[in-house]
Amino acid sequence: MKLRNFKLSIFLIVIGISGLTFASDTESFTVNGLKVILKKNTSTNIISANIYLKGGAAVLTPETAGIENFALIVAQEATKNYPKDKLNSMLEKMDSKIFSNSSMDYSSLQLTCVNENFEASWKIFADILLNPVFDSSDVEVQRAQIISAIKQNVDNADPYLGQLSIDAFYTEHPYSISVSGTIETVTSFTGGQLKSYLANRMNTSEMLLVVVGNTDRVEVEKMVKASFGKLSAGDFHYISYPEVNHQTPSIKVVKRDLPTNYIQGSFSAPSFGTKDFYTMRIASSILRDRLFQEVRTNRGLSYAPAAGSAARFSNFGFIYVTAVNPDTTIKVMRTEVEKISSEKVTDDELRNKVNVMITQYYLGNETNASQANVLAAYELSGVGFTESEKYKEYMQQVTLDEILNVCKKYMNNLQFVLLGNPKTLDIDTFMF
Repeated sequence: MKLRNFKLSIFLIVIGISGLTFASDTESFTVNGLKVILKKNTSTNIISANIYLKGGAAVLTPETAGIENFALIVAQEATKNYPKDKLNSMLEKMDSKIFSNSSMDYSSLQLTCVNENFEASWKIFADILLNPVFDSSDVEVQRAQIISAIKQNVDNADPYLGQLSIDAFYTEHPYSISVSGTIETVTSFTGGQLKSYLANRMNTSEMLLVVVGNTDRVEVEKMVKASFGKLSAGDFHYISYPEVNHQTPSIKVVKRDLPTNYIQGSFSAPSFGTKDFYTMRIASSILRDRLFQEVRTNRGLSYAPAAGSAARFSNFGFIYVTAVNPDTTIKVMRTEVEKISSEKVTDDELRNKVNVMITQYYLGNETNASQANVLAAYELSGVGFTESEKYKEYMQQVTLDEILNVCKKYMNNLQFVLLGNPKTLDIDTFMF
């Protein structure tokens, strides 16, 4: 009993402290058409400033797949005002970090620095976007690394299964275009094309800036005006991603000699930030616990059964397992999916899961960088950055009936991919 009370006390402390941190003053304003979200956090001297490029996969074509990711990576190598050696030495001396990331929904260039070096770091950060050099040697080095990473994803079973599952699930959808690119597209891009592409993206309506740290609007507004005040606004409009709705279940088998079979079944899920999104997060996590109990603990059929839901603007959920005997294992998993879609979970399951997930949310967003990414995700999804403050409230409002209803609605017509070489395979087992 004492241990239980101790854990509860720690939980309440975490929620209390993190809740206060997440409720720090947040405001938004616009500079030359560029929306800025500023969250003041006086508890640390670290500042995170991230520029997000809107659109993600939706602004790409099969021929330009991977170009934005490639361009952002090479742009960080050298700029007009900061040649490579100078750029690297200054960042190292200030202990400032700049890196890029590309996802299906948006790309970003992210800066992390200490408060006293914010202005100097910002100048380098902005110059990477505005005046990248794209030296041919840098282009070739990064090209080789990107192609190597693409090949490694195919060689490694889990990443390859993930890629195959995305391809099978998002057919005829913007997400069907890889933001990392293919070997063919990455091989084809020239330095001139990369430079031109990034320059054409420098319209303030295509960008979002999120700053989190101990700084104020006057300082941020001054730096943004100096860097981006003369850019064209452009006419970028919000992109609404269609929800995927498969009418029938399917399975794709990709033969590969492996010691076990890697299996993922994907189903449609509520879009990020919607009311049902929170319900599905809880439901899929409860399903994961049940699969672990039945598949691994009770039957020893697999070491790694799992379930979950993603956080994309056009979303999916999944069940996953590695199994020597796919038919037997999937039958057990199917029973659990059908059970959670036809019977209410228990009140204890719901309340315990909500408490754990709220704790994980705050622990996972303690840093300024992670808070900036959360604010951006809510803003870019279309629901608005202020919704990020309501995560705890929305999770606590989820009911047993809502979990049952969301499972009934979404956990069907799974799109399976099996990577391996099973001795036998009963296709009908996967048809649910």
